[in-house]
Parts: sequence; structure tokens; C-alpha cells
Amino acid sequence: MSQFDLDPWQEDKGSAEPFSLGYKKGTGEPVLYGSLLLGAALVAAGIVSGSAIPILASLPVFLSVYWHYPLIDKRAQLAANKNGLYLERLGVLRWSAMKDLSIYSTAVRTMEFSQLHIQLNGPLEDCLVEKEPKSLLRMAMRKNWRLKQAKSKAPVIEVDLNLLACKPELLLERTRQFWRAN
Repeated sequence: MSQFDLDPWQEDKGSAEPFSLGYKKGTGEPVLYGSLLLGAALVAAGIVSGSAIPILASLPVFLSVYWHYPLIDKRAQLAANKNGLYLERLGVLRWSAMKDLSIYSTAVRTMEFSQLHIQLNGPLEDCLVEKEPKSLLRMAMRKNWRLKQAKSKAPVIEVDLNLLACKPELLLERTRQFWRAN
């Protein structure tokens, strides 16, 4: 299973192979570059007119560009290997610290959204093998996961999959291969 693709005729599932995923190509470029162009046009209009109002109006636009920058960044957002499951801006979660892995799908009209739910055995800090250092520049940028409390008081990490370059079912299968092996 060297490619991140389903093979219905594959006989042997084999051992778990490490993988890493980023955002789908083309998901962030229109938003990011469109906003950047709009912000530049507002700044230019402010300079030409001599008014500060268009320049002030460009600030939220440039903040939107900053927020959405990870969509064009080449960094892995989610990865798995024998050490654990990596989530960008969180770190590596131990396989033994996970109680359950599941896919949760919702639909809004014709759009389907999928999330990987990772239920942990204990507090998040105790579940990390390696914590990613915090970066002040990246703290205000979009991240692909949220930490929630489940009804059972166990923390649950919800990872948005609709913008990642993967099929949710295959991601769950490949992630569970590592989880079961550990």
C-alpha cells in the first residue's frame, strides 16, 4: 500500500506504512491570493486617494490572508508512523493513549464534511510522545483540529478531513493499522 489509494483486489493488507498528509492542492489558493489581491487594491486605493479608510479596510483582509496561510503551506497536517499520530501544531500522540478512532460525517445540502475523532485515554499532555514547540507566528493561523470534551469526560480531538488530500475511509483504515499494532 505505497499509494494513498484503495485497492479492492488487494489480498494482503500487510503491515502499516507510514504516511503524511497535507491540504489538497487548490483548496487555499483562490481564497488566499484573492484576499491578497483585494488587500493590495485597497492599499493602492488609499495611497492614490490620500485617504486612510481604504488602508484601514485592508487590515481585516490581510488578517484573513494570515489566517488562511496554512492552506498553501507544504507542511504535513497529519502523519502516522510507529511512534504515533502526528498533528500539526500539537505533536505526536502515542498509539496506546488512544481509546477510539472513528470517522464522523455530516452533510449540508450537497456538501459532505468528515472528521476523524480521536478519543484519548487521559489528559492531552499525558498522551503526547513529542510535543511540538509553540510558535507565536503560527498561533493565530488556522489549524486543522480542535480539542473537545466527550460526554465520558475523556478528551476528543476532532480533525477536519474535508480539506486534506485523502479519502476518510482509507485514512481511518491506515491509521487503525498502526493503532492495532501498538
